[in-house]
Amino acid sequence: MLEFWSSVISDFERVNRTEHSKFRSLISIGIPPQLRGKLWRIFSNSETDSDLVENEYRELLDQTSPHEKLIRRDLPRTFPTLPYFKDKDGEGQEMLFNVIKAYSLFDEHVGYCQGLHFVVGVLLLHMPDEAAFCVLLKLMGHYGLRGHFTPQMEKLHEHMYQFDQLLLQHLPQVHRHLDAQGVVPTMYASQWFMTLFAYRCPLELVYRVFDLLFVEGSNIILNFALALMKKNQQVILSLEFESLLEFFSGSIFDAYKDDAYDFVQDAYSFDIPSRQLAKLSKQYQAEAAKEAKMQSIEDSIRRENIELQEQIKKLKLSYKTLEKEHQDIAQQVISSKMSMASLDAENQQLKHELAVMKAEMVKIKNCMDDERQRQFDELAQHNAHLVDTNSQLEDRLSELEAVLIDMKLKYAESENDYELMKQKLHEAQKLSSMHH
Repeated sequence: MLEFWSSVISDFERVNRTEHSKFRSLISIGIPPQLRGKLWRIFSNSETDSDLVENEYRELLDQTSPHEKLIRRDLPRTFPTLPYFKDKDGEGQEMLFNVIKAYSLFDEHVGYCQGLHFVVGVLLLHMPDEAAFCVLLKLMGHYGLRGHFTPQMEKLHEHMYQFDQLLLQHLPQVHRHLDAQGVVPTMYASQWFMTLFAYRCPLELVYRVFDLLFVEGSNIILNFALALMKKNQQVILSLEFESLLEFFSGSIFDAYKDDAYDFVQDAYSFDIPSRQLAKLSKQYQAEAAKEAKMQSIEDSIRRENIELQEQIKKLKLSYKTLEKEHQDIAQQVISSKMSMASLDAENQQLKHELAVMKAEMVKIKNCMDDERQRQFDELAQHNAHLVDTNSQLEDRLSELEAVLIDMKLKYAESENDYELMKQKLHEAQKLSSMHH
């Protein structure tokens, strides 16, 4: 048997072409563990340009990935019971970190996605980190697993659709039971396809999955998934929702725990023509496009609903504001009416008081007119008396003025007589002095 595997290592293409039935028979029995890593690299054709890829890998290790924190967070969760990966700062975790970090830089669109740890972990159990990086690129590219890890996970959803349709075809009773329980493949099978069964499945079974995947292609995962479902169909039919999900996450693998050969044989027992898978793929693409269109419409409606809800919120807020203003205005109207009633009462009171005042004013005016007439008569009488007195005084004044004039005339005459006598005296004195 080792001779056959040695010939495979020497010329895989020839052996697979000329001795395919023997090759398939022996690979069902299992690849010798010591040759598995080498054969995986040969099957995946990763050694063809390995020097260039390994150089690029080493260059990527010198760079910093934005996903490093997330990658390190998931390291302890990857095969924690295996000695190689057990230690936090051990070689296994460091190599695991290096390969995943390098890939996150190599394929920035994928970056880092949970589940990749388990795929890389299985590779590292069989080969150095440089070789594991080369094989990982083949798995993601040539084998189409990249679509399991892209943000939209297009290939994973396609595989889920194919698996669901194949389950309906090959195990209709199981499909009906799961459908009745509300359990769909994405609830349990997505982790099988993303990790290639490496999550919670015994490693001996995982290695067989990898053996066949490298030879048959990634669609072989569908065969293994169907084999698990068929092997456990009686148990599945007896379980309900929560118990089913718990069973799918671990116990389902127990049926093949010590029989990896049957696991492979049962997987091969399902004949799934490539044309059928291509047809299912087209159906999925058509449904996905239709669903995407519906989703786009739903998103548009949802956005419109959000906008309408925002408008409703604003209108409600405006309504509350207007209602508050209305209440305030209503209160103001009530207050104004009360004020007007009060003012009206006050106005009536003022009118009454004004009428009283007017009546009093009339009385006062009448009283004042009588008093004024009395005072006027007194003043008129007094004035007449004053006029009479004034007339008498004027007459007296005239008499006095006449007397004064007369006296002035007499004074002027006496002055003239005085001056005349004074002149005569002077002349007498002058004559008297001459006689002496």
